[in-house]
Amino acid sequence: MNYKSISKLFMLGFILAFMFSSCTKEGPMGLPGIDGADGTDGADGLDGNQTCLVCHTQSNMDAITAAYMEHPHAAGSSFSYAGTRAGCAQCHSDEGYVTYVTTGAEIAPAVGAALTCATCHNNHSSLEDDISAPIYSMEAVASAAIDGKTYNYEASNLCATCHQARSTPASYYRTEATTFTRTFTGADIAAYQAHGAVGPNGSKTLNATEDTLTVVFDVPLTHVYTTSTHAGPHHGPQANMIAADMGSQIGTPFEQAHHTCINCHMHGEDGASGHSYVADIDMCNNCHGDAVDIEGIQGAIATRMAAVEAALEELGAIHVAEDGVHPMYASLPKDEWDAFWNYMCLWEDKSHGAHNPGYARQLLNQAEAALGL
Repeated sequence: MNYKSISKLFMLGFILAFMFSSCTKEGPMGLPGIDGADGTDGADGLDGNQTCLVCHTQSNMDAITAAYMEHPHAAGSSFSYAGTRAGCAQCHSDEGYVTYVTTGAEIAPAVGAALTCATCHNNHSSLEDDISAPIYSMEAVASAAIDGKTYNYEASNLCATCHQARSTPASYYRTEATTFTRTFTGADIAAYQAHGAVGPNGSKTLNATEDTLTVVFDVPLTHVYTTSTHAGPHHGPQANMIAADMGSQIGTPFEQAHHTCINCHMHGEDGASGHSYVADIDMCNNCHGDAVDIEGIQGAIATRMAAVEAALEELGAIHVAEDGVHPMYASLPKDEWDAFWNYMCLWEDKSHGAHNPGYARQLLNQAEAALGL
């Protein structure tokens, strides 16, 4: 059989198969189904504009943005240097913070970026928790300095994530006597010659050209050494002041019924006043009336802090400059060093006792006793 014959047979088979398949008929239709009853119409929801525009009017959002952009959260510069360091970026940069609160990971972003609205405000799921704006998390916050401790300030947990101490005084205490040697130049020479606290057997030696001062800090077990000019609980330890747990002594936590960050620092109906974060002292009076003179309390604590500050500078524990208070490298008797630490807790808290008046007084009592005030 030749090739053409095979091709003809193949085509004939294909045509027959097509004809048989085309002759296959569809079976009879089944019985019709029974229609179900219509469901009850749901209640109409609120109009989108009626809900969204409570907050998202252009004038309201403009006012919030303008107020926020003047605050150090947005206008500061810490994100430019601390915002790229793992362990710092979780509070000092937008990407670092969002990553930390959503995953718990501490990352080092390639570029530090200032905090924005979206740093704190996520989707609207948190509105189910009866707060006035969507935020990333209301979960209790783990202490960065005290193992096993958490802070639970409800909606203010967002603030407590960052506004807490990073170390405790115990992290500076030593179990062995030691010495430390440091060299100082420039303006530091005069500062350490005048007030350097070097311990019982420490020394200060100025070189022949008088451009370098070598200081040996003697640290026996009776003393504590300040290892950094950034020593202290870290900036903004307000959560710890409320909890009364960051000083050389543990105190009584501030009563939490209404003493939270948001209640005092995010007041106002227009949103803008809240995003300036300026505390409204009148709110204290609205609750306490004449029973509590918060401005009087702050004034008295500020006066006591000023006296402690002067005594610590005379000891060589701190240096006071136009831009604030700076710790100095120092070897101090433990009770005097604890006075330094307590003062730094109050200085970094910035409230002159308003965040926990009783604990502020306790820390000052110890400092004054140690310094003979």
